[in-house]
Amino acid sequence: MIDDQLSQQLKAKRIASSLTQQQLADRLNVSRKTVSGWETGRSLPDIDTLRQIARIYKVSLDQLVSDPQQLESKEMMAQPQLSSIHRLTNNILIIILAVLVAERVTQYAIRAAFLYMDVLIVLILGLRIAISKYGIKRVNPLKSPAFLSGYALFTLAAIVGAITYLFNMGFGFQYGIGFSGYLALFNLFLIWHHRNE
Repeated sequence: MIDDQLSQQLKAKRIASSLTQQQLADRLNVSRKTVSGWETGRSLPDIDTLRQIARIYKVSLDQLVSDPQQLESKEMMAQPQLSSIHRLTNNILIIILAVLVAERVTQYAIRAAFLYMDVLIVLILGLRIAISKYGIKRVNPLKSPAFLSGYALFTLAAIVGAITYLFNMGFGFQYGIGFSGYLALFNLFLIWHHRNE
């Protein structure tokens, strides 16, 4: 046995790709017996063949030849730490949410003002989820058009609502919504400035 770990990986990846030994052999222009030899550990493919196999399986060469546990620990260590602007945005969203919920619970206003506040709270909750580890994963959430559009919408709604004294909301609501809107505007400016660095 040459390398039991590699032979097991080759077989597992082939099976996961729903290929038979013969189908893989045909794609690599080798015999089925050669593929069988790789998977039983009697022989090893050369580096060019490993690259072709990785391409067929749609994995990196490192994923193909590395021990899965070592690969997971490497990936955990390689995960980038959240940038300072990402942490700041996360904290600002939490502060805005706390202010809005505190105002919603402690202030008295007409029904329309409560509904307006509820809409703003739902918007902030959605934004907070979007930048969390459960939200937008494939791209940096702070560069996502969906996140930025939602944040701009919240900012505009909060500032306009506070300035126009929308729904005769009362001073407490007006102050809480205005503070949240201006804090979000400040944060949007920081995000924009950070993107252009």
